[in-house]
Amino acid sequence: MPERASLEELVELMRRLRGKKGCPWDKKQTPETLKTYIIEEAYELVEAIESGVPDRVADELGDLLFQIIFQAQIFSEKKQFDLSEVVDRIHRKMVARHPHVFGGKKVATPEQVKKQWVEIKKKSRPESSVLGEVPSTLPALLRARRLTDNAAQVGFDWERTGQVVGKIREEMKELEKAVAAAGRKEQEHELGDLLFAVVNLSRFLKVNPEDALKKATLRFEDRFHYIESSAKALGRELKDMSLAEMDALWERAKKKGK
Repeated sequence: MPERASLEELVELMRRLRGKKGCPWDKKQTPETLKTYIIEEAYELVEAIESGVPDRVADELGDLLFQIIFQAQIFSEKKQFDLSEVVDRIHRKMVARHPHVFGGKKVATPEQVKKQWVEIKKKSRPESSVLGEVPSTLPALLRARRLTDNAAQVGFDWERTGQVVGKIREEMKELEKAVAAAGRKEQEHELGDLLFAVVNLSRFLKVNPEDALKKATLRFEDRFHYIESSAKALGRELKDMSLAEMDALWERAKKKGK
């Protein structure tokens, strides 16, 4: 079995790529030009995790790690910080955020850990909001979940799942009124409120809203593809089929577990 490369060797490889005799493309990059690659690699990693294939996960972890090393190298060249400082900072932060592991504090549940995490963050940055610094670039469902989760840690929340369901019904009625009034701005407002209430329900159900919507979208794709293939087998074009005919194929797809 060939000897495996070390983290230090990967860092040195990055230095060579950015060096005088390195790669013209790598030497040209800046933190700004690399932002899109970081996002792409993160999404590819998530997809690999969902695939359940360990080799894919290992590959994508490596790609994301390379982007982190790339960024650190650029800042190191500017004498601002290097990878060792990145490692040191996250090490110290994780020790400070886990006093129940590295200190004498006691917590019994994951929920208590999350509440403690928010409290520690607030103490380290007393001028910041309890909501935390949740990136505005996150997908909207995920950002809404994170923000409401943080607010819940200080008691700004419903007490029971039924209350959230009631809020969804309330928002649905307001959306129906907006639809009847045909005011686009108001419709957008009320639709947003309804989606936000559904995100809150996802917290109470302990369901990731991004995952739930992704799976629902995949089910839609599978069922629609079934309609397309069934229509083709019948020698029909979808545009020539009635909604009732397509709906019948949709129901057949559901029964087949698609």
